[in-house]
Amino acid sequence: MNIKVNNISLNYQKLGSGHPLILLHGNQEDSRIFDRLMAALSAQYTVYIIDTRGHGQSERPDTFSYQDMVEDIASFIRKFNLKQPYLFGFSDGGIVGLMLASQYPNILGKLVVAGANTEISGLTRKERLKLKFENFIKPNPLIELMLNQQPITDVQLKRITVQVLAMVGEKDVVTIEHTREFSSKIKHARLMVMPKQTHDSYITHSLYLVPTLKKLFQIKILTLC
Repeated sequence: MNIKVNNISLNYQKLGSGHPLILLHGNQEDSRIFDRLMAALSAQYTVYIIDTRGHGQSERPDTFSYQDMVEDIASFIRKFNLKQPYLFGFSDGGIVGLMLASQYPNILGKLVVAGANTEISGLTRKERLKLKFENFIKPNPLIELMLNQQPITDVQLKRITVQVLAMVGEKDVVTIEHTREFSSKIKHARLMVMPKQTHDSYITHSLYLVPTLKKLFQIKILTLC
């Protein structure tokens, strides 16, 4: 299905019933990575998976910015009159989730981010060099988005009041140290390191997170010590 929000057409799917839950994919992917996760969670939640602008079957803009993606999701939530939906954002989807929670304090019920970074230095040196090389060989506005836009500052992180869980794989391209650092700036947040997991191994076409997310959305997240 398609919906016009923030002057762009977004492709989305809706499945299930219960409290609304939005799943946001990462850079150069689409919502199909959540196929198994969506099906499992739909027994308990009304799950929305969205192709972000320029991805999947959504309309492609002339330029990309994280801020535009934030406004897209805010408009999507308002369009469907969703009451404090839960949001799970992977990679760039997590960046969008953090920015959304910072700029719209009451819009989300709970937020989970996985493999998200708040600045390019949060990626391993190997990953940064890889992205720069790929973009040099074949310029890509989506890679340039990751390389050149600092999506969220420490001041903005401190404005987040919603409960947050920040996940990172033990072998992620986002460093554990960076995830620990940015999550410590959020008042109601905690860190979860996923043992033996890479950036997306526990997310893409996976049921790995089903028990964790179901439990998480039913209990209060404790503040970091």
